[in-house]
Amino acid sequence: MKFLHAADLHLDRSFEGLTSVPEHFQERLITANQKMLKNIVDTAITQAVDFVLLVGDTFHQNRPTLKTQRYFFQEMDRLAEAAIPVFMNFGNHDFYQADRYWFAFPENIQLFDEERVETKKLVTNSGEKIAITSFSYLHPTIEALMIEQFPRKEDVDFHIGMYHGGQMPYAPFQLSELVAKGYDYWALGHIHVPQILSEKPYVIYPGTPQGHTQKEMNLTGVTLVESQGNQLIPTTVSVEAVRWRRQTLSLANVRQPKELFPLVRKLTVTAPTLLHLEFSETEKLGEELAYQVASGELLEALQSEVSQDICLWQLTIADSPIERPYLAVDEKLVDQLIMTYQTPEIYTELLSELEQNPQLHTLMNQEFRMDTIARLKEKMMESYRFRGNADVD
Repeated sequence: MKFLHAADLHLDRSFEGLTSVPEHFQERLITANQKMLKNIVDTAITQAVDFVLLVGDTFHQNRPTLKTQRYFFQEMDRLAEAAIPVFMNFGNHDFYQADRYWFAFPENIQLFDEERVETKKLVTNSGEKIAITSFSYLHPTIEALMIEQFPRKEDVDFHIGMYHGGQMPYAPFQLSELVAKGYDYWALGHIHVPQILSEKPYVIYPGTPQGHTQKEMNLTGVTLVESQGNQLIPTTVSVEAVRWRRQTLSLANVRQPKELFPLVRKLTVTAPTLLHLEFSETEKLGEELAYQVASGELLEALQSEVSQDICLWQLTIADSPIERPYLAVDEKLVDQLIMTYQTPEIYTELLSELEQNPQLHTLMNQEFRMDTIARLKEKMMESYRFRGNADVD
């Protein structure tokens, strides 16, 4: 038995944080989501999987554009032609509202379309009995403990749980609660960074298969799961159409600015790449390099030097300044900023990504909060000079 586990495709989502993209690279970004979905379907067909799991937030919003709906259903039709069923639920971004889908779901798609737990079954071509248990979001959040509705493992060869969420207010659970159900595999969704929470049984967030922000790099793609005896063994398959990458380039041997250009021409990538290039050991180029990086002119000039597969979206200098920057404000402003960060709403928003990790959620108590605020103040005082402790005004 073999299946594909994917989650958080976020079709319709655009790439974020990009201020200038070369014209030749724009088309790659426009078609990236569609290409990623095609790669997933190609993988399923090539690997001859028994079924595909789409574990929530397939769409970035709960009203997908008609263009996105059309190409999604066209790809699902390809799976139907290959006799590959798809088990699909909806997450907090694409919470289900039936009247917003203008095209019929192909018959090979088994939808979990209720905000209650249900189990669907199938028998593979080799005769293995499979049970798949899940639920969908019908609203942007679910505060209920949905894990309590999941039954224990049924009398089947393999029982799989599909679960989108992890922490309040997104269907919170504890890892021990998942393991206690006795399932053979938990297919999770919601966290965009790949994570394996357990290996007995495997409890896996595959992460988003296509990064849309600079924080979504080093992705593993989708998870291909295959049975070996009574065990389910996962491997990863990269399907991203465009990848984010950060690379450090040493300028230790660069004595003159013009020597930088042939060095950059040597940069290579194996796929279309949004590249953040960081210069290190820049002492020989001095302030001129810092000026050209800050002005944005060097970024534009170097973009003309790199491969067509590279969008050079950011340049930075790794070396820390010798002297702390001066801020013409009183130190009391730091205390005012700290008070702002102590506001529960602002603090929660800033750490929302950490909160989404079920393993970290329980650690983020009041003590953690106070320690974080204290470290923030300490870092600000270390990083800047203020009026009163500086020689200039």
